[in-house]
Amino acid sequence: MNHFFRLLWMLLRLWFVPQSTGGLTDHFRRPFRVLPTDCDVNFHLTNGRYFSLLDVARIEHLARKKLLVPLLRRRWMPVLNATEITFIRPIPPLRKFDIVTRIVTWDDKYLYLEQRFESLGTLHAVSLARAAFVCRRELVPPAMVVALAGYTGEAPPRSDIVAGWHALLKDKKGHFTADAVLTRL
Repeated sequence: MNHFFRLLWMLLRLWFVPQSTGGLTDHFRRPFRVLPTDCDVNFHLTNGRYFSLLDVARIEHLARKKLLVPLLRRRWMPVLNATEITFIRPIPPLRKFDIVTRIVTWDDKYLYLEQRFESLGTLHAVSLARAAFVCRRELVPPAMVVALAGYTGEAPPRSDIVAGWHALLKDKKGHFTADAVLTRL
């Protein structure tokens, strides 16, 4: 239920907070606060809540980059294909923090995003996400998606971290499978 209210609040904020003026690959900072209902028995932000908050930040990121409405009009649905998160430091109750989202790169199938949990100059967690866009069960090339935002350049170079993560998720034939990940662990 808490996630629903945050999503509703985010949608209301879209009407009153100006659109992003930055480029497609620039950072987008979204403020949050750890509510008591977000905490676990250790009195910090519970690890399951991180993923819910990342969803809200990604949706607002799309909206601020002026992509959400054009995507919905074309029925190009963003689908999270894979995500991983590294927890570094806990976030205590009532602490204000930001989720900093940026598009890292894209290839012929996926858009790669980095999301960071930051507060008071401290990094709490880092997430890497891979998203696809689909329309009627067909994959929409990310180049078409970024073109909607007015981006005309090439994809930024793939970092070693993204390349390694990409390779981890591929099997020997180049297909992405859960078995490929399990056999490499």
